[in-house]
Amino acid sequence: MIVCVCKSVSERQIKACLDAGATSMEDLQIDLGVALCCGKCGPFVQEMVAGASPCCGRSCGGCCQSACDVTTTTTTEVVVMQELALAA
Repeated sequence: MIVCVCKSVSERQIKACLDAGATSMEDLQIDLGVALCCGKCGPFVQEMVAGASPCCGRSCGGCCQSACDVTTTTTTEVVVMQELALAA
């Protein structure tokens, strides 16, 4: 399934990147360019990152805090990243 229409990135590509060691939304933005254009794929990609994080083993109400500490990107950061990508 295509997750990021803007960059034509599939769920399989994101999973492969996570399996290869990506641990944050920022890693996926750098490696695949997801969530840098319209941002509509961001929430789903964040869920994938959170789901790929190993549980720390502590009781945390059903959700491991380390899995929930997903890097979020502000609109300003996205604009800067887009400008850098265009300048490259």
